[in-house]
Amino acid sequence: EFAEYCKSTDKQLEFDIKTGEKEVADLSASIEQSSATMSSLSTKIEELAASISADEADMKAAEEIRSKESADFAATEAELKEVIDTLERAVGLLRKQGTSMLQSKSVGSFVQALDAMVQASVFSSADAKRLTALLQSAQEPEDDGEESFGAPAAAVYTSHSGSIIDTLEDLSEKAEAELSDARKQ
Repeated sequence: EFAEYCKSTDKQLEFDIKTGEKEVADLSASIEQSSATMSSLSTKIEELAASISADEADMKAAEEIRSKESADFAATEAELKEVIDTLERAVGLLRKQGTSMLQSKSVGSFVQALDAMVQASVFSSADAKRLTALLQSAQEPEDDGEESFGAPAAAVYTSHSGSIIDTLEDLSEKAEAELSDARKQ
């Protein structure tokens, strides 16, 4: 019986050894396959990390550009609003003052200055301040030695305030169109 027990145990151990060796071979193959998969995935992770890094750099650059464009737009919008407001005040002043403003010698340069401001691609606060100063100086009577009191005779002078007001309104419309275009962009 002991010999049969030894024989039976021997067969069982040989079977267990063969089974274990087969499992070792299967597990070794599985480990090699997993190692290859892990290496492949590590490479893919590195590629994706590099892609993410590049995308983050692009996004940061885009945010900086957008921030600068936003600041530029805000400045342009503020200056255009200031010009529009100044032009509207000029129209209101001309309507209120009537012909007295037209008697000023600087009416031609006044209209040219307004037109230049609206035609310019960049408005500055200084331009708007110059326009305001021009409007204020046009209100003050000039003392050039001539009779500046009273209106000219009716036959000598006819009012052109309508054309100047129309010009100012056209300039205002141009400025509003530029503001609208700037907002669309």
